[in-house]
Amino acid sequence: MWMPIEPPERLVKIRAWPAESFYFSTSPESENDLCSEFLNFIAQVANLQSVQRPFSAIQDDIFNLSASLAKLPILHSSTQSPGTTRLAATEVEYILFICRSVFDLLQEVIKRLWDTVHLTDPAIKKKELKKSFADMILHAKVPRTAEQMADRFNLPMPLAECYERHTPMFLKIRQFRDDLVHRGHRLQTIFSGENEFLITKRLGSFRDINIWRDDEIITNGLAPLAPVLNLIINGTLTACEDFALTLGPTIKWHEPTVPNMKLYMRGYYNESLKRAFADAASRLSEGRSLVASIRHSALSFLRVKS
Repeated sequence: MWMPIEPPERLVKIRAWPAESFYFSTSPESENDLCSEFLNFIAQVANLQSVQRPFSAIQDDIFNLSASLAKLPILHSSTQSPGTTRLAATEVEYILFICRSVFDLLQEVIKRLWDTVHLTDPAIKKKELKKSFADMILHAKVPRTAEQMADRFNLPMPLAECYERHTPMFLKIRQFRDDLVHRGHRLQTIFSGENEFLITKRLGSFRDINIWRDDEIITNGLAPLAPVLNLIINGTLTACEDFALTLGPTIKWHEPTVPNMKLYMRGYYNESLKRAFADAASRLSEGRSLVASIRHSALSFLRVKS
């Protein structure tokens, strides 16, 4: 690769390899390089100047979430400090804050794309979408139905139904985040087990969770923390995936930037994301969930194959 040096007009050829990057290809260069329908949709057919900032922020948040997932086992294995559970608690808070922000970044992307859409029926007046995800799905703090959103914003019904599908997860994450930040609640105690961090069978706003298998719960009622985080991150990023798959066939977009190729993601901690989504997918397939979803979605946010 060629790198600029001082003065700026000089370039030097060096040997290197991509560590965190995105690239177009017909197949992944490495088995750990991942593909997302959402990231590919924006990069290929909706790559507008107006969405570049929130799109880049979501890309960065995905890298940060993968780093947090990789960090927790490292913290657990550390014997240098007796306060590793406090370190784990701060990491859990960070994950929840990032997931909450992803929903608003997603809404910013949708709003800016919607601003560019021209309706084919001149009798229908296009209405401006809300800036935040919460304002889209709530009216007087009560969740809107898909029919109400379609009527209020003149949205295509598939898009309104997509909002409705992901309302339960968003509301749980928002409640958890608001309890911590605005109401002074403490994050539930995290315990350090023999092999991983543990919690009682609840985490903040996620109460009476039915996600663990019988052999995962130990005698004093403690259960692994990781499955909860895996499902929260899966639910957040799957919302992005679902909106991309809904918007794609509903609205006519530009021709692909790079035809017959996919956008792949290379990151330091892709393996942690792969494990998290595999675990979440297996639990969802068993009927285990953090929230009572309106309709179970079998979407997987990140895929290894094109």
